[in-house]
Amino acid sequence: MRFLTRIMMSHIWLVLLLQAANVHSFSSPTTKCCLSHRTSPTVLSAKRYDLEVNRRLILQSALVTPFAIGTKPAFASDKPPPIIPLVTTAKRLHTVPLFTIVDGNGVPFHTYDKDSAGGFGYFFTTYQSALYVLDDAKNAFAKAKAEAAKNKETNAADGAIGKDGTSDVPDAWGQAQIVTLPLDVVMQLSVKKTQSIAQNGKGNKFDTYYQVIPSAEDLNAALRIENSPRYNERGRVPLFFVDDLTIPSEEGVDVNPVFFRIKDLVSEWERQYPDKDIPKIKVRELNETFRAMIRPGGKDTSVEKLVFVPIPESVEKAKSCGRSYKLGEMILTK
Repeated sequence: MRFLTRIMMSHIWLVLLLQAANVHSFSSPTTKCCLSHRTSPTVLSAKRYDLEVNRRLILQSALVTPFAIGTKPAFASDKPPPIIPLVTTAKRLHTVPLFTIVDGNGVPFHTYDKDSAGGFGYFFTTYQSALYVLDDAKNAFAKAKAEAAKNKETNAADGAIGKDGTSDVPDAWGQAQIVTLPLDVVMQLSVKKTQSIAQNGKGNKFDTYYQVIPSAEDLNAALRIENSPRYNERGRVPLFFVDDLTIPSEEGVDVNPVFFRIKDLVSEWERQYPDKDIPKIKVRELNETFRAMIRPGGKDTSVEKLVFVPIPESVEKAKSCGRSYKLGEMILTK
């Protein structure tokens, strides 16, 4: 995609962030971990859902204490350090759950793109968005099975995936499920050049790309604020904020929250300032923000005190989702 510049990062850099975020190794892909094991303090009963308590817990999860790192970080080379320590960026992102679709063994479904000859994996900011895609895909899968069977009868080659690929449709959607991964891991994947073996591609490896997909409602809200074609591009994620809104960190320092939904931003403003009209709502983009945070020698001071406030319903839903996700493998779909 033209909007996403691929940033080359070393293997050491990736491992550092994974360790800093306390993410379980993907070397054991059959292990399922619930988000209730995360360091987030959001532990609530779904039947006794207190909105005010939940709001506090959601904000607390965004205000994790940054790790202290030395003046010579482990990833250091000739490049200057980023404006924020990488471990701090990882922890700030880690509290935000995303959702994606895998088969019964944790192998993700990727969409084959002819232009790049690679597979795109999508992560959704809301569970409902992932569920819509899963339902639609199951319906499309039934149609694809019928077409594949017809092509076999006529010896047609149409529908093959990739060079020397196959038109066979893997019998996997019956066990498809929605799992969750934290935003820090997904953003690392989005800037790391990776390849995966397609189970339905005769063992061929394909380049893999990863994108975060917000809800259509949030994209439309961003377009109303910023009349730009940027948010018409797939993979753009709006972050909403107002200049005058801050929340206190655990250290007592005011930090600047950004929200994935306008209504969460409005709720927090009305809680703090019930008698004041909310100022002009602004929007910034997730991928650009992430690059500003990790860029060596970066000078964008607007990200220094930035914290990401997760969607409350996503935090709750993620507690009941598995985390089985196999890197290096995929099922290609069209």
